Amino acid sequence: MTTGTLPHFENAFSSIGWFLPPYAAMGFLSAMASEILRKGNEFGQGDLEQWLAHLYGADSLAAMVCSRYLITPVITEYKETIAESIEAHFLGLHHVAVAGLVPVIEGAGRELLASRGLSCNYVREVFSKLASDCKRESIEKNIGATGEIISMMDSFTNFTNNVLYVDSKKYPFIDGTNRHGITHGSFKDGDYGSPINFYKTIGAVDFLAFVSAFRAAISWFAPEATAESRRLASYYRELQGIRSKSGRSFT
Repeated sequence: MTTGTLPHFENAFSSIGWFLPPYAAMGFLSAMASEILRKGNEFGQGDLEQWLAHLYGADSLAAMVCSRYLITPVITEYKETIAESIEAHFLGLHHVAVAGLVPVIEGAGRELLASRGLSCNYVREVFSKLASDCKRESIEKNIGATGEIISMMDSFTNFTNNVLYVDSKKYPFIDGTNRHGITHGSFKDGDYGSPINFYKTIGAVDFLAFVSAFRAAISWFAPEATAESRRLASYYRELQGIRSKSGRSFT
């Protein structure tokens, strides 16, 4: 069996309910993994939220909206929903932001699977089959750094199976980023609704954008800032200011 080349990242991120994300610099991932290992069991979801806030800040998300979601096959069909969810996040409406992204993850995941001539009966299987087929394609066609691709795909499969789509009663962390609990209403307001819930779900959207790019002429690197994305990032910061001035936490 072929194994990936980043098992130390896989293990570190899996231990705190995360995965190897696309569009992230290796230096960032290395520093984050080192901090997880240094703190051990003391590294909590609050720590993870702080790290992901840097990864999914106004500048990076604005660049994705302007230069990636717009042009990525399948993902572009959900570009308005994604953009609205991002706005809701910066306005502090995290329950709404997450509720907007969960259908995108499932819809885009199924469509990407169908585009590869594959199908499944259960939504959790969508992501396992997508990851498996991407690994196969990387190996057979020598696409990308195969060992790193394998690690990323295995990491995401672990995340979807054991975090995002695990039985809500077995959810292993305190943040509540769980599809079943959120969409079935078994999770109430107090069970989720923090920025980390948004970060984990937008991370899954980005992963599907990465999968789509396997068969499209789109870079696997994070998009550069443009004049348009800088204006959008400024708007996001204005939304954060509105939230701050309102005096409400929304969570």
